[in-house]
Amino acid sequence: MAKQDIFVDTKQIERLTFELKGFEEKVGTATYHALKRTVSHVRTQIGRIIPKSYAIKASDVKRTLSSKEPSLKDLSATITSKGHTLSFAHFPFTPRKPKKIRRSIFENAVMVTIKKDRGKVLSRTGFVATTGAKSADKVQFNVFKRLGKDRLPIAPIRTLSIPQMITNEGVAEQIQRAAADKLDERFEHEIIRSMTTMGNNIKRG
Repeated sequence: MAKQDIFVDTKQIERLTFELKGFEEKVGTATYHALKRTVSHVRTQIGRIIPKSYAIKASDVKRTLSSKEPSLKDLSATITSKGHTLSFAHFPFTPRKPKKIRRSIFENAVMVTIKKDRGKVLSRTGFVATTGAKSADKVQFNVFKRLGKDRLPIAPIRTLSIPQMITNEGVAEQIQRAAADKLDERFEHEIIRSMTTMGNNIKRG
């Protein structure tokens, strides 16, 4: 099973902790709140960014994600994506159902869109067949390949996993940028709020 972690750079927080020496508790609390908001934001953004590059549903992406939330005692947060390689059933493919008449290898070919900027990919060895699912909410058809020269056995054709999509250079950069920008924004907000509250308390005596 493929796995990929997304880590947020906290160098700015470390520098500010040094500059605000004596207010470590305030910085820690601000970091905690900022990280919690950042984790939620990044999970949402991953569900938006991946489907822009790959022909996959946001719900499929979000299903692979899990988070380690920060605490006041442990100011670390991690978002992890775990998932197997996906079959063509997760992507748009044609034909959607088995063809009864196959005059040539091209009529029997399957077209599938995985990465949007590359268009449809031709699979001449794949064929559409029923999955045998009994329930209407299950996948009824998928693209299979034969494992030998005989008619059986067959197996679904699989491609990359969602963690692999996340580590795609262009996609990973977008996610890291979204995480860094949100953390900077929320941390600044929390620090200002904390300092303002402290200043008001001092004025009130």
